[in-house]
Amino acid sequence: MKIVALRVPEDIKKRMKEVPEDWSDYLRKAIEDRINMEDRKRLLTEVKALLKNVPKAPKGTAAKIIREMRNRG
Repeated sequence: MKIVALRVPEDIKKRMKEVPEDWSDYLRKAIEDRINMEDRKRLLTEVKALLKNVPKAPKGTAAKIIREMRNRG
């Protein structure tokens, strides 16, 4: 594991001591969550770009497919 240092104002550091939290773990998770959010945004952008090339289905197609599936069951 690599070390990442973080500087905070002295008053924040004092207030952090008053909160029962494993700050290293909290920040590690926050960083990971933020990275995951960016990954999802990037993936969504890629999917949207791919879907631009897909022709739209005629109106009523979804309802027609659902009716057919219900009738089979």
